[in-house]
Amino acid sequence: MTRRLLNYQRLLGMVVTMLCLLGIAAYSTMPRQEDPSFPYRAGMITVSYPGASAEAVERLVLQPLTDELRQVEELDWSQGTARTGVALARLKLRDRIYDTDSAWDRVRQAMERARQDFPDDVGLMELDDRLIDIPAVVLAVGGSPSVTELSEVAERLKQNLLDIPGISRIELEGDADEQITLALDDAALYRLGVPPKRILDTLARRNQTIPGGFVVVEGKRLSVLPNTEFTDIDAIRATPIELPDGSQVPLAAAAEVWRGPAEPRQPETWFDGERVVLLSIIMEEGSTDAIRFGERIRERLDQVRPDFEPYQLREMFFQPDKVSDRLDDLAWSLVLSVLIIVAVVFTGMGIRMGLLVASILPMVALISVGLYDLGGGVLHQIAVIGMVISLGILIDNAIVIVENIQGHLDEGMRRLDALRKAVGELAGPLGASTGTTLAAFAPLLMAKGGAADFTRGVPVMIMLTLSVSYLLAISAVPLLAARFLKPRKNIHKDRLIGLASYLGGLVYRHPGRLITAGALLVVISLGMTPFMAQQFFPNADRPRVIVEMYMPEGTDQARTSEVAAVLEQAIRTRPEALEVHRFVGFTGPSFYYNLQRSPQAPNRARLVVRTPTLADTTDLVKWIRHEAARSLPELDITAGILGQGPPRPAPVEVRVFHPDDNARARATEQVYSILRGVEGTVDVRHDLDIGVPSIAINVDDATAARYGLTRADVAQSLYGQSYGAVAERYRQEDDPIPIVLRSREGTSLSLSRLLSVNTYNDQGDAIPLSAVATVETTWEPAAVYLRNGVRVNTVSANLEEDYSFSQALDGLYAGLDQNPLPAGTRLDMGGDAEGSDRANSALLTAAPIGMLLLLFFLLLQFNSFRRVGIILLTVPLATVGIFPGLVLSGSPFGFQSLLGVIALVGIVVNNAIVLLDVMDRELERGRAIADAVRTAVERRTRPILLTTATTVAGLLPLAFSTSSTLWPPMAWAIISGLLASTVLTLLVIPSVCTKLIKLPVGEPENAPA
Repeated sequence: MTRRLLNYQRLLGMVVTMLCLLGIAAYSTMPRQEDPSFPYRAGMITVSYPGASAEAVERLVLQPLTDELRQVEELDWSQGTARTGVALARLKLRDRIYDTDSAWDRVRQAMERARQDFPDDVGLMELDDRLIDIPAVVLAVGGSPSVTELSEVAERLKQNLLDIPGISRIELEGDADEQITLALDDAALYRLGVPPKRILDTLARRNQTIPGGFVVVEGKRLSVLPNTEFTDIDAIRATPIELPDGSQVPLAAAAEVWRGPAEPRQPETWFDGERVVLLSIIMEEGSTDAIRFGERIRERLDQVRPDFEPYQLREMFFQPDKVSDRLDDLAWSLVLSVLIIVAVVFTGMGIRMGLLVASILPMVALISVGLYDLGGGVLHQIAVIGMVISLGILIDNAIVIVENIQGHLDEGMRRLDALRKAVGELAGPLGASTGTTLAAFAPLLMAKGGAADFTRGVPVMIMLTLSVSYLLAISAVPLLAARFLKPRKNIHKDRLIGLASYLGGLVYRHPGRLITAGALLVVISLGMTPFMAQQFFPNADRPRVIVEMYMPEGTDQARTSEVAAVLEQAIRTRPEALEVHRFVGFTGPSFYYNLQRSPQAPNRARLVVRTPTLADTTDLVKWIRHEAARSLPELDITAGILGQGPPRPAPVEVRVFHPDDNARARATEQVYSILRGVEGTVDVRHDLDIGVPSIAINVDDATAARYGLTRADVAQSLYGQSYGAVAERYRQEDDPIPIVLRSREGTSLSLSRLLSVNTYNDQGDAIPLSAVATVETTWEPAAVYLRNGVRVNTVSANLEEDYSFSQALDGLYAGLDQNPLPAGTRLDMGGDAEGSDRANSALLTAAPIGMLLLLFFLLLQFNSFRRVGIILLTVPLATVGIFPGLVLSGSPFGFQSLLGVIALVGIVVNNAIVLLDVMDRELERGRAIADAVRTAVERRTRPILLTTATTVAGLLPLAFSTSSTLWPPMAWAIISGLLASTVLTLLVIPSVCTKLIKLPVGEPENAPA
């Protein structure tokens, strides 16, 4: 191999140069995002069942639907909600599913099978399998008090933006659909003797699209267009209605006709106090540069803005700016890490060797970026972080190679001989150490699930850069080193050599004491684990407060809007509230990747408050909680900041199961009461509801039959009076507008007025409702919740700063020990506990493969189980620094810290590998084990300390980062663990070798057959 390197130096140089140029080109053109994209594993089914109670929706819709969904093997769970007139089912595919399109096709097939068991009057059933789509840009259209007018302007703006490259789709939110209302006058209908059904039939006959054919005139076809459709509102008012005596009156004589917003009220949006309509622009992820995409959006807006005056086009959320800021911050961290590493290398190795070692950094970075782009990679914060972590590790191979070549030159060896010997000695050990690092990251690469998908860029980039660095370390770096290095003078003045001699002497004289001290330190470190807080993922670093508002089930949207406006006005009095956006009837656009999307509900609202800094959110959140509790007692809120990692409803979520509704309600109240008393929990809420009052219309079938009526006639009459019946559609606009026939008051109809309505039979006779039915007031559930078809209630809670989900659950368990739940109750933990368990389980599932690869590389290098066991001792020795480091730095132990521990495993074994490699070579020369170990420590202390220093130095910008909350826990886990492990590896591992190893690895015995 070395001979070939010498013969093809020019070819090698050209290949490296071309790959570096590829990296430069890739960096300037590759797509950019702030965060990775997730597979489409989340979906929601919406089924309309007008007029049905929550229990009827559960029994007739949700249960049949759930039974069919159970047969979809790709489905992990379903969460069903039955409300009056609607069924909602949230679905989650299994973590192992990446071909989501085919899985959702099977879900659709299950939906069609379930529809066969639905009642005939069940309405539209839809599946949204793109729940996790995040709008890159949210624009607000304002400047008019008319929402209908703003909706038209927003639609026009949408048409102006759709052709921008990179747009997947544009959704309008907060817009107002229109309807043409025919408000019937019951008194006039009764006087004229006209039943509503006759009006419906007349409108249907009058508003038809009937072709008139064509005629040929002078060889050309002329279309004949009969006037069979309504052309304007006046034509509807003038529609002749036939009376019983054969005469006719215009529709206006029996109904008032107007055009206005659709009823009931649709979701509403406010931009900093002004009613607006939103355009959520969703970008094609994975193939589009978000930064350039944002520039194209702004450029087009600047072009069209004069055409939309006096309307205002404003940016509510603009993700490309966040992408630019995030990647710029990480780029500076990358540059700072490089500078610190270069400074460390120059300090420890001198200018000449330092330049050679530092030269590998830009080469590896550029080549890795080029290969990453060729593989379809997207540049986001996770990939950049992976590169930052790998900076200190990838330089290790170059340090060891250069140190070895320099050592041979110092001994008087010729340049090419030094190159040959160094590569021959170290290609195997460095390959094994690189392989073990790759093996340590293999479980992260192969793990499935949301957390693994989010962080997969870290192992991908680290494994890529390490592989490139190894290839360069045994090819380009030795050639450069042999050309530019010179023998050193005054070697003994190096302080590191003196330190190496001292450490070697300690191992030689006191191996037993060092082993005992190492074991004691491991025990002390493990004893610090109870002081370590657990956290799945840290909160985000966005200076925004999210206030989720829940009014009691059954609350009308108008009331929800009033309460939300009151709280918004109160928040505006706070100086730290720079902007307040309000969304009523839904939760607004999901402008952040793990922000939960909820279906439309009249009792839901959300406020998004922007503050100057992240620190300002803490006091504001506490104030909002206090203000809501003081002035709005009917309102239930959760207030907090944005989170990181896979989406979840709340950090603490407890699902309560029991077959008996009353027992489950008692258990839910008990869990709720205990969690409220646990220190650190806030915004504790449950989904139990006291129900809603309902009016039961009990039709006397015999009496109704005498009048020629059925229950269906009565139900349709009542529905038409309040909600209205769609008579026809007005087709003169871009989108057809429904023509709705109802009473003048609609849903505002008074109770006494509702009970006095007339019901019409087939002959057109008007029969008062009181003649065929009695009225009874009942109380029924507002909502019924199911999980995988089983009734469930949920208790959730947020956490105060510096508290973890594990502390909240410990408090819950302690309370339940003192006051047990009703017999038969089952608890299921969601939130961060479930996410953490799933993420850890995914890693543990893939861990055996990583362990096998690790053992493979170690056995390939050493061919000794005893030596492999000694090398693996470095892993528990690393805990001496990990746990104290996290506790002292105030970093919680979560998935990010676990990433650091995994990275640490791959790093720390490398030090032991190069140490034992020297020891074995000394044993092969016939030296005693004590002398061999001493020599190994003296020769490897310098490169080991340098590689540790470069790794730690490269991570310092992340550890002290103020622009991101995501990475300091991982950085501190690696830094503290590596510092402790390095010292103990130089002392304890050699000491163990003196006790367990006496001879080099022997050849297999050629025993007689």
